[in-house]
Amino acid sequence: MLDILNVVYLAAILISSITLYPTGETAVPLEKDAFVELRLHREYWREDGNGKCSYAGVLVPYTRTWPEEVRRSDEVVILPPEPDKIAGYVVVVSRKICAGKEAEAILRAGTPTTRKPFFGNRQVDMHTFFQAGDMLETPPDKMPLWMPQVIERMVLLAKTDKKAGSFIGASLPELRKALPGLPGLVGQ
Repeated sequence: MLDILNVVYLAAILISSITLYPTGETAVPLEKDAFVELRLHREYWREDGNGKCSYAGVLVPYTRTWPEEVRRSDEVVILPPEPDKIAGYVVVVSRKICAGKEAEAILRAGTPTTRKPFFGNRQVDMHTFFQAGDMLETPPDKMPLWMPQVIERMVLLAKTDKKAGSFIGASLPELRKALPGLPGLVGQ
């Protein structure tokens, strides 16, 4: 019975996810306490696809502060946390912007792959599309482990960076709904 409920839950999550593509090339931050703003779009043939709507968000590195179980053939290995090493990147999308309409507040997030061109720095671009799940519909117990971490990082960066402060200020109602009781959001 529990397996059936898990399948239904996973299907609902997949249905609510959308595929987003970074617009242009954006170099990823190489330091863990950094972020970059970026624009994204959906496939052109969608109702809100490229040319009709865009999405605005931030790309933030995360570190693995939790143990991770990895399968290697028949063997299961538990990797210890590595809090000082960038484990990956998260895109947190806070606005959907469509021509002729007021920007819509949303909260979607996902983990894009990055790539390193032959010449140049590691980046995200149209080839590094990813699934962006609806964080407002994700129950707190199913929230990805990296989500609270990247929002806490943005709150800390907002103390010294105006763009990070603007992101947190504009997204505060959605962040509080998705991450109730997150210490960094309480005093905001």
